[in-house]
Amino acid sequence: MKKYALFFIAFFLSVSSFAQKDSKVPTNKKTEKAKPAPPKEEVVVPAFTKIKVIENYERVLEKGYKTEAMLQAVADYRFFAEDMPAAAKWYEQLFEFCPDELEAVYYFRYAESLKSIGQTEKSKEMMALFQIKKT
Repeated sequence: MKKYALFFIAFFLSVSSFAQKDSKVPTNKKTEKAKPAPPKEEVVVPAFTKIKVIENYERVLEKGYKTEAMLQAVADYRFFAEDMPAAAKWYEQLFEFCPDELEAVYYFRYAESLKSIGQTEKSKEMMALFQIKKT
């Protein structure tokens, strides 16, 4: 009987010692220390692979082929690049191409670009349409 008792004691002591070992997988996310992100490798893109999409879109649009997505992309690019005369030009073409299907944000951007180039009356009209469209 003593042999069995010693065996069980030795067994439980060895099992409990394994339970106290530090594991690789943390069980509690709050106690896990934040690991620094690995350094990012700088990707070098060859010069011949850089395509200037907006400039290509503009050339295609000036040749007469128009899609809503291309007009939106070019107008938004010019708007956020703060090239307001060009943005107003492309937004005007966008509104001529599909005036009823546009989201309210395009009315706002067109109004802002018109206001910045001094066409305040048309800008007020677009802002009024924006107010109607956003509700």
